[in-house]
Amino acid sequence: MTRQGTLAYYLAAWVIGCFVVAVLQWVGEAFAGEIHTASILLTTYFFSLIFGAVGVLLFAFLLRRWMRLIGSHTQWAWLVSGAALALLQTYILIRAQSALLSIRSGQFGEILFAAILNAADSLSGRNLWQAPVDGAITAYVLCLVDRAFSRPNETTPEPKHSPA
Repeated sequence: MTRQGTLAYYLAAWVIGCFVVAVLQWVGEAFAGEIHTASILLTTYFFSLIFGAVGVLLFAFLLRRWMRLIGSHTQWAWLVSGAALALLQTYILIRAQSALLSIRSGQFGEILFAAILNAADSLSGRNLWQAPVDGAITAYVLCLVDRAFSRPNETTPEPKHSPA
């Protein structure tokens, strides 16, 4: 699992992706005129780690599959693909949450599912610009991680024998 960098890739997606979401949310609220301290940033980051884990891991999985299909490690391709995928995924998760809440609520599974989808709902409305920015920044970091662990022409070295 760690030979191809899978653990590092998904851990970087979770930690960096959620941090970028928290920072963008914090900066967006600062531009709206609300003054926040660093403790608010850390609290937002904590909750984004909890509620954003499923979304960002799904994003990382889909991005890696798409880029392997394309066969590219160029940073601009990862940036553009990450921005487009994040916007599309956020839109789909917002629609899924509204469809789930319109059905019925009250059961534990529906409440848990709604809590997971609530992370995308925080970006709806005036904060939707954050999704492609977060996707692009996260995709850039994931490109570097994936490139570091992927060695396409690497062969298993043969053991060297001593001349004796």
